[in-house]
Formats: sequence, structure tokens, C-alpha cells
Amino acid sequence: MAGTRREIEREQRRRLLLEAAERVFGRKPFNEATMQEVAAEAQIGMQGLYEHFPSKQDLYEQVVLHRAAKLQRSAEEVLKEGGDPRDLLRRLALAYATVFVQHPMFLPMFLMEKVRFEWNMETRFGPALWKVHQQETARVKGILEALVRKKALRREPLEFLAQLCFDILHASLWYRFHHRPTEEVQTCVDRALNVFFTAAAPQR
Repeated sequence: MAGTRREIEREQRRRLLLEAAERVFGRKPFNEATMQEVAAEAQIGMQGLYEHFPSKQDLYEQVVLHRAAKLQRSAEEVLKEGGDPRDLLRRLALAYATVFVQHPMFLPMFLMEKVRFEWNMETRFGPALWKVHQQETARVKGILEALVRKKALRREPLEFLAQLCFDILHASLWYRFHHRPTEEVQTCVDRALNVFFTAAAPQR
């Protein structure tokens, strides 16, 4: 029982440190943030921080992967349900947006890594983060391909449509965060997808 209690307490400290690091890295670029700031944010000593994360790089990567795993679980639940591709895209966008609204400091971190992925920039954080972006982009492209086949979207390259869809959703989330912080997540998603479907409507 004591061993189990220690394990629970250790996992609670680890989660606390990840949440503190997310706030710090969300406010500052990786190169400017420090382990001391994370420890202070979590109100845990430096020794306790290094017991869980041996380096700032490891801590940063674990923060992103921790939240990205939640993002992927949400997406998988949506895809299990299936349905019409237009409704599926709306529910998938809602799942993504909900994670970002619940953890707003994760969004800038996620977007910074997404830019590196999209522009084939060198990254110090390893292939695990790129795999997340590849998987999520593939999910969206699959839905968009079905919409193109149904003539619900114009026939453009799927890579372009996926980029457009993600960027409009991120713009709507940015607008919500800065101008309408109490707005319902569904309203934020509806605004994004209404703009997307208007912009990508089939040409008459």
C-alpha cells in the first residue's frame, strides 16, 4: 500500500510539473524559459524537478507529448463514431478546439512545433512530435478527400485544403482567446468551419 501511495504521489508531482512547464513554455520561447521558472511555478524544489525530468529539452518534449496524446485520444473517439464527413470534420474540429481551450498555453507550443514540421525545419525535440502532426494531418486529409468526392469542397490539393482548415481553426481560437474568452467552444468551431466551407466551396 505504501508503495502504491508513493507511486500516486510521484505521478501527481509529475503532472503538477508538466502543467507548470506548460504555462512557462506557453509564455516564453524554449531558449528563454528556465528550469528554475518551472520549479518556482510548480512550487517544487529544483531537486524534485530533476528527479522527474533530467533536462529542459526532455521536459518540453514531455509537455507537448502529454497534451498531444490527449488530442489524439479525442480524435480517435470521434473517428470511432464515424458519420457523414462534414459532420465528422465538425466533431473532429470541436475535439481539437476543446483540448486547446482547456489548456490554452498548449496551443502556442503546439503551433510552434507545427511550423517546424510544415517547413521541414530542424528540431531538437525528436521525431515523436512530428509523428503527431503527420497523424493528425492525415486524419483531416482523409475527411477532406471524402468531402471533395461528394463535391462539398472544390477540387484542390488535399495538402492545401488541410492547411487552410487548420489555419482557419487556429485563427478562430486565437480570436476567442484574445477577444471572447467566455465564448462557447462550439461557437468558435462553427465560425471557423463556416469560413472554411465558404472559402473552399465548389466553383459554380
